[in-house]
Amino acid sequence: MLRSFLICNFLLLFVQLSQQQAPIIETSLGKISGNVLTSRKSRDIYAYRGIHYAKPPTGLRRFAAPEPVEAWNETLNASNDGHSCPQSFTMETIDEDCLNLNVYTVNVTASNPVIVYIHGGANIYGSAHSEYGAGPQNLLDEDVVLVSISFRLGAFGFLSMKTYEASGNYGYLDQVLALKWVQQHIKNFGGDVSRVTIIGESAGSMAVTLHLTSPMSKGLFHRAIAMSGSATNHYDIDNVYWSRKLAYDLGCPRYNTQYLLNCLRQISWQRIVNITDSWEPYGTPNIKWNYEIDGKFLLERPSEAILNNRFNRVPIMAGITKNEFDFAPQVMQNKTYLLDDINENFSFYAPDFLQFNGTNNSARKADELREFYYNKTEINKYNLLGLGQMTSDGLIGHGVHRLVELARKFTDVYYYRFDYVGEKSQFTDNSGNPQGICHSDDLMYIFPTKNFEVEKNSTDMFMVDRMINVVASFAADRKPPIVETITWAPSTSKVIVVFYNNKYPFMSNPFYVERYAIWDELFPLQENCSTMRLPTLFLLLFIVCWNLL
Repeated sequence: MLRSFLICNFLLLFVQLSQQQAPIIETSLGKISGNVLTSRKSRDIYAYRGIHYAKPPTGLRRFAAPEPVEAWNETLNASNDGHSCPQSFTMETIDEDCLNLNVYTVNVTASNPVIVYIHGGANIYGSAHSEYGAGPQNLLDEDVVLVSISFRLGAFGFLSMKTYEASGNYGYLDQVLALKWVQQHIKNFGGDVSRVTIIGESAGSMAVTLHLTSPMSKGLFHRAIAMSGSATNHYDIDNVYWSRKLAYDLGCPRYNTQYLLNCLRQISWQRIVNITDSWEPYGTPNIKWNYEIDGKFLLERPSEAILNNRFNRVPIMAGITKNEFDFAPQVMQNKTYLLDDINENFSFYAPDFLQFNGTNNSARKADELREFYYNKTEINKYNLLGLGQMTSDGLIGHGVHRLVELARKFTDVYYYRFDYVGEKSQFTDNSGNPQGICHSDDLMYIFPTKNFEVEKNSTDMFMVDRMINVVASFAADRKPPIVETITWAPSTSKVIVVFYNNKYPFMSNPFYVERYAIWDELFPLQENCSTMRLPTLFLLLFIVCWNLL
């Protein structure tokens, strides 16, 4: 009897263990093993995590374009997440050898649409991590393949001296190499290389729109989803200033590029991260690293490229949350000294925080924004919503609005505003109740993380079903599905918006029209396109070559 009992237990254990083994994937680089995760609806997910797509960006490869990883002989164990790239805002294991990606699939012999997620985080934090970056448990209830990528951040990803030796955009070049890896290998995981969708949120969404205009990214993806961010914004960020400041703060030469690079390559990543962290005003992260017109990844500003139909014309889904950063200034409610400082020095702080410090007449523009949002009244603890709306429009909303206005003339653009008030939010009141639908609140319905996900028994589960169906259908069929009897029309002839409200979506006319108009007036497209471009002769050659591709 005892013997039979032990044999049964052994067999049950054997079956259980065998069910946890994912199929071994054979690629041209080598074999890859993974493990099995479980989806929200108890579906098996084959997970292959921490797969390197590039060599470690260390030594002379720091501040340089990534180099493809070399093949391996032994079976690669991809059962655990890889390292996250150097940063301070994380609970993950960090190392400079961080150029890795995760692949999640439900059927390795299928040919399912592929979704590549580019994380946000102001270009200074975030990762592909399955628990803290992009969980697959929601999206893999659909027949898709999910790829999440880690790429270099902060100075490691974007340091630039506008020279050949230090041209910047390293984080974006990492993403290009990861997209090439997908084209080369995703078929082995059950993915369709002709149906690749890139999706990003916040700074990741800005990256998505950069790939729309990069000649290096052409043909590497076939749809794009931009959530709460766009490189068609007015941002004017001086990477050279911050690169020189980094060198100065670390005791390195500032003006000779090669000496600067040689010095910074000898310094530990921990010291570099600590120094850049110290620059943040009031301890809040602010974007200090942006793209460069480097003659390789980008040849002109994204706004100019899309305006002149020089971009990767794929279907686009783009939108924002209803409130974005509306409630972020509430943290200053009881800090009188901060409010006094802002009132007295608004024209000094606003251009820096709202990313237009390098534009012409920045102080005048700051004054006009204050006039519009506050009508000459003092900023106080009772009217901080105005400051929040100014931040939402300037950092997020207007850039997405401009993307839709420009791109809809040449391709199908599906515009949305996420209005659903769920049980959780990034911004809550003292009782823990959501203050609105804030920046990245929509992300948890698609990509759950350990600290921010929809609970299994939550009434919000219907919105998870709706959002993953929209994303998966767009990835599969180039257009969103019919949602609750609503056929989502593209904004090619006029701006049409889908509102995701508490229960049923509906279509309507544009939103925040007057608020976005002030940004159009202060940052006209002609001015936005007049800087940061290559010489005219080079640009003409680029235009000819682009149309031949």
